[in-house]
Amino acid sequence: MAALQTIQLLGMLGTFSYVLARAARASGVAAFHRYAIVSQPRERLPDMPAGYRVEALDAAALGAAVQGGQRIDAAAEVQALRFAAGLTCLGAFNRKDQLVGVIWLGTGRYDEDEVQVSFLLPEGCCWDTGLWIAPKFRLGRAFAALWAGTGDWMAARGLTHSLSRVSDYNLPAILSHKRMGARTLRHHTFIRVGAWQWSTHTRPRLVRGAGEVPELDLRGAAYG
Repeated sequence: MAALQTIQLLGMLGTFSYVLARAARASGVAAFHRYAIVSQPRERLPDMPAGYRVEALDAAALGAAVQGGQRIDAAAEVQALRFAAGLTCLGAFNRKDQLVGVIWLGTGRYDEDEVQVSFLLPEGCCWDTGLWIAPKFRLGRAFAALWAGTGDWMAARGLTHSLSRVSDYNLPAILSHKRMGARTLRHHTFIRVGAWQWSTHTRPRLVRGAGEVPELDLRGAAYG
């Protein structure tokens, strides 16, 4: 029954992606990703819940905020790459000044760290990635606080939408975006075997090794 419900919620393509992704990961030499590119309108983001605040953190401030054995899900090298690429890290804090979550935002272009691709973003849009909520705060208002802070960050820059990629079988993330009025622009598939990567709609589609990063141009997308 659980398997049938999962298929009904994800659809056949989402279920197929999940099976392929697990099989590829188990092989140790391959990877499969099918992403939904999601457009999140700023106007549908929540207001800041009482007792929370969100602020931009540099590398030192982020390190200082992560205390007591707490560890965000982005490894240190990934954090360094994101800061070096000019992404802004927003941290949400509760009334006890505890870090409850982070999200990373950028404009212009975004170099993905899970696959080899550079997303070219439309004007008026930012990219959001790496949203993380500390496990013990996931039943509270940390999620709403992060998105409220994201909305404020976007408003200060005249941005109307935030784009992101979500695995098409990541049902919690897809449903969370839908509740905030997001819509899916398109889907893109990335397949890696050894040093080779093939992807749909990128230029070029086939690359080998880390020397060449394909581009995926979203500037013509009707994101509104």
